[in-house]
Amino acid sequence: MAAEVTTSNAEASDKLRVLVVDDEPSLVAMLAEMLKGLGYEPVAYSDSSAALRALRDDPGGFAAVITDEVMPGLSGTQLTEALRAQSPHLPVLLVSGYGGALLASRAATAGVTRVLSKPLQRTELARALAELLHG
Repeated sequence: MAAEVTTSNAEASDKLRVLVVDDEPSLVAMLAEMLKGLGYEPVAYSDSSAALRALRDDPGGFAAVITDEVMPGLSGTQLTEALRAQSPHLPVLLVSGYGGALLASRAATAGVTRVLSKPLQRTELARALAELLHG
């Protein structure tokens, strides 16, 4: 089943650009590789402020955002709040090693589309992106 999600996702994506934001370079690289394998074009940042500038410079250039929550500068929810003014419908996947009701509430208030838990599994990412981007 996971291979079917991956295959259909790669065919349907037609290299949709996905912005990846995490302050840990190794996690950014891992997510970028996962996205490439799923047929997406990752655009990766380890600095949330730089990622926000990229979003503002090219507001229609991304199909989705995948962001960590706990980062220096802007957190994932703060980044989401900042981008909502110009991109209200852009899907945002918030990834965090911390969960619970407080994070869920903060994410919902910020406009996060979906919260995923770390460590992020390839099949979980494929399924979430397929649902958000391809119905």
